[in-house]
Amino acid sequence: MAALCCIFKPISLFPPLSSSSSSNHSITENRLFSSYSKRARSLSAPARATAPSTPIQQDQVPARTEYDDSSSPSDEYDDPSSKFTWRDHWYPVSLIEDLDPRFPTPFQLLGRDIVLWFDNSKNQWVAFDDRCPHRLAPLSEGRIDENGDLQCSYHGWSFNGSGSCTQIPQAASEGPEARAVKSPRACAIRLPTMVSQGLLFVWPDENGWERASVTEPPRLPDDFEKPEFATVTIQRDLYYGYDTLMENVSDPSHIDFAHHKVTGRRDRAKPLPFKVESSGNWGFSGANDDNPRISAKFVAPCYYMNKIEIDTKLPLAGDQKWTIWICSFNIPMAPGKTRSIVCSARNFFQFTVPGPAWWQVVPRWFEHWTSNKVYDGDMIVLQGQEKFFLSKSTEASADISKQYTKITFTPTQADRFVLAFRNWLRQHGNGQPEWFGFSTQQPLPSTVLSKRQMLDRFEQHTLKCSSCKRAYDAFQPLQKILIGATVVFSTTASIPSDLQSRIILCSLALLSAGLAYALHQWQKNFVFVDYVHAEID
Repeated sequence: MAALCCIFKPISLFPPLSSSSSSNHSITENRLFSSYSKRARSLSAPARATAPSTPIQQDQVPARTEYDDSSSPSDEYDDPSSKFTWRDHWYPVSLIEDLDPRFPTPFQLLGRDIVLWFDNSKNQWVAFDDRCPHRLAPLSEGRIDENGDLQCSYHGWSFNGSGSCTQIPQAASEGPEARAVKSPRACAIRLPTMVSQGLLFVWPDENGWERASVTEPPRLPDDFEKPEFATVTIQRDLYYGYDTLMENVSDPSHIDFAHHKVTGRRDRAKPLPFKVESSGNWGFSGANDDNPRISAKFVAPCYYMNKIEIDTKLPLAGDQKWTIWICSFNIPMAPGKTRSIVCSARNFFQFTVPGPAWWQVVPRWFEHWTSNKVYDGDMIVLQGQEKFFLSKSTEASADISKQYTKITFTPTQADRFVLAFRNWLRQHGNGQPEWFGFSTQQPLPSTVLSKRQMLDRFEQHTLKCSSCKRAYDAFQPLQKILIGATVVFSTTASIPSDLQSRIILCSLALLSAGLAYALHQWQKNFVFVDYVHAEID
């Protein structure tokens, strides 16, 4: 049971487990992956695109969803005319709790530079192309001005939430210059956005407003909203490609080795007889029939769900059915760079994870320390793998997914989902995401970055996580206070004439020095921790 406390780490799945009580059971795909619940959604008119004629109301159900279990994948998607289009989908770009509404935030989606900012006048998050129409300066370097508009930092042009230009400081008050602010050419390019289940979604095509208005974004399972489930979220930007990350999250068999003594153990590895049950343009799904039962579903282009069901027996509580969800969004930012957003939920040992209840005392930033160990355990391994794949694809000038079974050896059923993803990418995904304006000659980050840069938690996570950034900022002044206290106690320890007072002051000096050192060591968890697999016995 102690090992199960480590299961609930966002990027990982589970350590293979034998239980004192097991029963073979099956559930239908509809039950396994919950149906949609109706949600309020709104789409406002774009500045340089056609908006839907009416806003989406709360009681409206979209005509098409990105994840709908009521339809049969084989019936709906295997039609060759149903072509998968990378730019015709909702992509989650950030957890809402990790966005600061006071400042614009830059992001890359499919190689397209965008800026995310909060429009207070309409109480909504907005996404623009990250370039001012004036002289193409990045709007993400701007600020939210006194009127609540996004102001470019180069010449002060301002834009409201619809993308319309509201101010050109250099324009004359009369004549053609005064009318320039009304010109369509003065507008920022706005993309459709939607907030759902604590995630900000962006539709990457500014001409896709009509399509976006009738498409629901992928949803987390209903279990995430049940009180008996504790949830954890994390996001981190990773310097390897979308296909590399998707292959990694499709592979539970690596956990006991890559994450030894973090979320798995080497001596617990066992066969994982997975079977792909359905596949098509939409993605694929499958499961095993063991205990624990692991069910997986990939919803193209970037949503991957794992459900782990464990039949176990506790000394006092008796038979238990534990459920773990690990739902990951693997967003292609640019070639060789991917954002991982992971939302996890479980219905046991809830007190060991962050939460709103008074008895859930573990802070979110502390849980992220362990979660980042999971990311780090994969990082260097995947860097080496991606370098090799790149060299092979360069030699053959071909899609790596087409050569995959020739350059790798995957004889066990544990690799079924990895192969299913590579097949989907080859057959339906055109081998790679549909990038905006990227040259294939640009080197991938994994081929040029050092190990220290690959494992840089500060840039990849801490600066983008509201919880970790607050904790890091709080640790710094606290450490200075403790160092100052150490100096004060040390210098005053010799002043008192009685021995007891001297001992107390010396003890306080040692205590404050020890706490200052501990904070210094803890701060490393926000910045950089080297990861050497061979050193973990």
